Amino acid sequence: MTEIAKRPTLHAPCEKHRPGPAARTAARMGGKVPVLDTRRLQLRGPRVYDFKAYADILTSDRAVFWGGPYSRKDAWDDFTNYVACWMLHGHGLWTIDAATTPTAGFVLLGYGWDDPEPKLSVFMSAGAEGQGYALEALEAARDHAFSALNWDSVVSSVAPDDDRGIRLMKRAGARRDAQAEAALGTDHRHIWRHAQGAA
Repeated sequence: MTEIAKRPTLHAPCEKHRPGPAARTAARMGGKVPVLDTRRLQLRGPRVYDFKAYADILTSDRAVFWGGPYSRKDAWDDFTNYVACWMLHGHGLWTIDAATTPTAGFVLLGYGWDDPEPKLSVFMSAGAEGQGYALEALEAARDHAFSALNWDSVVSSVAPDDDRGIRLMKRAGARRDAQAEAALGTDHRHIWRHAQGAA
């Protein structure tokens, strides 16, 4: 376990729901995020109370393939960045709810500072793994990008030794994109491209 993961968890005031007019405004804004329903899941706009599950994932060893474990502050910065993507780009982070596991994980059509193009990512809580939820959520977000956003393709970035992530990409019908990898000039991430009509 890393030093960051061993530190005591300190919750910041910004993580807490603050009732009142501002909270009602936030709820109305969150209601503008498209809700995607699949056979077993609902993808919905994140709420402040979803951050606990987000932080639980990113501050644990589960985040090792994404540059983690993160500090709780860095997890908050990551969370708020991808929630803000909805206002800036019209796509961003969804919370994944399963019937038996509320806040089962998260799926993202994100656009980070160093990203040459938007990316598709999914990460699940430990209790929600092994049930096919990651593939179901990833396909729903990908199909939204193709149908509602009119994208021709979207990429996922996967660490070369992330066997579970690689299997997910293959099951989703994605293909390694050597040209995109060469453009990034790095060999520590593999780029998998989801192309419309290919899955």
